[in-house]
Amino acid sequence: MAERRVFIHAAGAIGPQACSADARQTLRADAAPANLKALVKAALGQPLRQASHFIELAALGAHACMRQLPAIPAATALYLGTGLADVTKAEAVFRQVVSGNLASPFDFINAANNMAAFYVARLAQLDARNLTLMQNEFSFEYALRLALDDLRYGEVASALVGGVDEVTQSRAAHLQRLPLDDDQLLGEGSGWLYLNTNETGAGAELLAVTSFADNLGALVEVARAADEPVRLLPGFRLKPAEIAQLSSVTTGIEIEGYVEYCGCYYTAAAYGLARALARSRERPTLLAHVNRDDTGTVMLILARTCA
Repeated sequence: MAERRVFIHAAGAIGPQACSADARQTLRADAAPANLKALVKAALGQPLRQASHFIELAALGAHACMRQLPAIPAATALYLGTGLADVTKAEAVFRQVVSGNLASPFDFINAANNMAAFYVARLAQLDARNLTLMQNEFSFEYALRLALDDLRYGEVASALVGGVDEVTQSRAAHLQRLPLDDDQLLGEGSGWLYLNTNETGAGAELLAVTSFADNLGALVEVARAADEPVRLLPGFRLKPAEIAQLSSVTTGIEIEGYVEYCGCYYTAAAYGLARALARSRERPTLLAHVNRDDTGTVMLILARTCA
C-alpha cells in the first residue's frame, strides 16, 4: 500500500497555570499545579468528579485542540504520550499500601497509566484504539510517530495525539528522575494534535518523526521547498551553543523558542509544536522540532504549515 500523506487539522495546548499556548507568560520560577476544577467545568460544561490534576490537564489540553473542529469521528484513534503519568496518585497509592492500609479506590483507579486517555476518549465520545505510551523524554515523539505510521498505512483514519505531564512534587523529587541544570525551570502542560489524511482545510502537513545522527542541515534541505523559511523549535535538553550551531547548519533558519513559557518536562515537545502550529504564517513554513534525551539520542519532528 502506498504511503498516505498526513495532515494536522487542529493543535491546542495549555501550559503552567492552565495558560493557553498563545499566552506569552514567561515562567519566573518552577511551575506550581493550579486548581483546574473550575476551568474544567467552564470548558467542558461539566465537572470531572474525582479526576486528578493529571487527568484535568489532559482533558483541558485536548479540549483546546478539539474545540477548533466542528466534530471528530468516533473512530478516531487516541495516542497519549507521558513521561510519568499520574505521579500524585501513584505516590498516594504507594504510601497507603506501604503503611498497611487499603488504597483509596479513586486514588487506585486514577493511578492507572491509561486513565487520562480514557477520560479524553470518553469526553470526545471516541470508540477506537486508545494507547498510552511512556518512553521517558521522548514519550510524545513516539506517540506521534506511531500515529503517523498508522495513518500513513491506513491502520486508522484519524488520530488525536497528545503529550501530558504534571509537576506536583518538590523540585528535589522531580530532579531524581528528570535531571536539570540549576537555571532550568520545571514545567507542566498538555499539548494535542488532531490528524488525518485529508489535505482540505489542513493547517499543516506532518512530514517526519525520526531519530537522527546525521547532519540536520541535510535532513532539512531534503524536506525543504525552495527558499522556504524554517523555524527551529529547540527542546529543553539543547544548550544555547547547540541551538546556535543548529541554526547555522543551513540558510534561512530562525529560532522559535517555547521552553521559557512552559518549562521543562518530559512531553514539553507537544506544547512547543502545538504552540508553533497555532501561530499564523504568511507563507508555508517548515517547522523542525529537535531535542536530545539524557542518553544522547536526538529526535526530529518535521511539519510544514499550509498556506
